[in-house]
Amino acid sequence: IMSSEIKANSIQDKTGTRVLASDSGSAWSWGSNVPKGTVLQVLSTQTSAYSATTNSYVDIFTDLQMTTKGANKILVIGNINGVVAFDSAGAIQFNLTDGSSSIQTLTTKYALGSNSADDPNGSFSFQHLTGVLSASTAYTFNVEFKNNVNTSSVRVSGDSNSIRTLTLMEIKE
Repeated sequence: IMSSEIKANSIQDKTGTRVLASDSGSAWSWGSNVPKGTVLQVLSTQTSAYSATTNSYVDIFTDLQMTTKGANKILVIGNINGVVAFDSAGAIQFNLTDGSSSIQTLTTKYALGSNSADDPNGSFSFQHLTGVLSASTAYTFNVEFKNNVNTSSVRVSGDSNSIRTLTLMEIKE
């Protein structure tokens, strides 16, 4: 490590401040001098459970909650597979939510319909970086979807091979 020194159970910066330490040799924790941009914690959820709706919003995941370690940002990364609309006039809207209210519209017209329940249009992926959030506060994230153009059915993860994942990373500010 270029500007740090490794000692028995810690990593110190060039001033001698502990950056990373371990009391047991297996569990490591950050010190007070963590560099900006460091990933402090990661949470993730994954499912392949079938989900379908018409023109009403439905959550795609079980709410994923992260409690911030400091006044930092959270990077939200999502990948949703097996997306299909059953009507050629259909189009799916995805929103990032706080578990109940929309935080950000991700897209309003994804996966134009195919007229076939067996023809998923593919995958939808996104990244969203929050602004600086309050320290020691629990933040909840989820994704919701609906048919934004018509009343026909739209779905995600039609089979066990269509996995969708939501990942949260706290980034040191």
